[in-house]
Amino acid sequence: MNNSMITRYASFLLVFGFFISCSSSKFSADNLIREGKYQEAIDKIDIELDKNPSSNLYFQKGELHALIALENPVELRDFSYQNMAMAFDSAKFYASELTDNFVEPRIDSLTLYYWDLEHQAGLSEYEKNTEASTVNAINHFNNAIAIDSEQIKSYKSLSIALYNTDDVDAAIEVLSKGELINKGDREIFENLGFLYLEVGNPEQSISYYKKANQDPIKIKNVAFGLVNAYISQNRISEATSFLSKLVNEYPNEAKLHNVYGTQLYNQVSLLIPNLNSAFSSNDSSTVNTLMVEIEGLSEEAENELIEAYKADTSSVEYTESLAVFYNNMSGNYFSTLDIAFENNKNGLKTKALSLTEFAITYYKKLVELNGDNASYSSKIDNLNTLKDSWNK
Repeated sequence: MNNSMITRYASFLLVFGFFISCSSSKFSADNLIREGKYQEAIDKIDIELDKNPSSNLYFQKGELHALIALENPVELRDFSYQNMAMAFDSAKFYASELTDNFVEPRIDSLTLYYWDLEHQAGLSEYEKNTEASTVNAINHFNNAIAIDSEQIKSYKSLSIALYNTDDVDAAIEVLSKGELINKGDREIFENLGFLYLEVGNPEQSISYYKKANQDPIKIKNVAFGLVNAYISQNRISEATSFLSKLVNEYPNEAKLHNVYGTQLYNQVSLLIPNLNSAFSSNDSSTVNTLMVEIEGLSEEAENELIEAYKADTSSVEYTESLAVFYNNMSGNYFSTLDIAFENNKNGLKTKALSLTEFAITYYKKLVELNGDNASYSSKIDNLNTLKDSWNK
């Protein structure tokens, strides 16, 4: 803190008067205060308060708790600040409009002074950007909230500091308390949207972004994060639904097309066991329904994967996605042949062999792109063997 700041705070205390006399009692704790015996002074004040509660005595008690707080390390101040706040609340309760009309302004000013002292110290510590200083910043922001729980700035700052210590749950808890104080703060909504995305809760994330009057789809990094959250939880249906909107919003994002195609294939893979079960139980109606759904989804998946590949034909990732898709789809159809109805077998076999050819084609492209990967050549050999076995 520089000298000008020291001077400013000193003059502040002179203006408002740090300890005021108690007009309702001859009791005075001034001597104890001058000697720095703050707790003893509080104990004496408590005795007087039991006899005759007064606004001035509670105000003086609050000031003493503030002095005790500053004598403690930053991490041990919050209890004293809470006692200060409670004493000030009592001072306001007992204040008389006739005799104590200046108490409330003094309380407000002193509360603002200590809140600013702790909040600014927290900002200063946080800017040092070290592990120890961030912990100090967290303590200062907690103290600021203990002093004045209505100051929304401290909740925001505390949540940021907690996030940077990887305590995302605590950051959410702090901002949620801040939301209760200021229910219309868009910045809190945006931050909660981001934090809920960090913990993999897409519903809450979307909800808070919408509260902030923001469409998550329009914010690219948020949109991509939401997709990842759905996928990480294996929520394929929600992922594909959200991706269908994203590919329309960002048609030139090859990555999105590739992910969307992959998720569509995942939906197909969930339907294959159902198809096999329908074949086994001679449920022709369900077979027909599932065949149409599988063909439609697989075609959509193929188109999305091709869109990604067309955007960058030199991409190993996009080429491999197509190779794996064709390989897996051929395997799905081959797996149904033994239990399929006779009138379906030729069609399924033809599709499986055609998909095998496509798989071989794209694995050959992978060899061209990355010849050092021996698994691609091995895969081609296996697919050729499989194809020959079915052509005999």
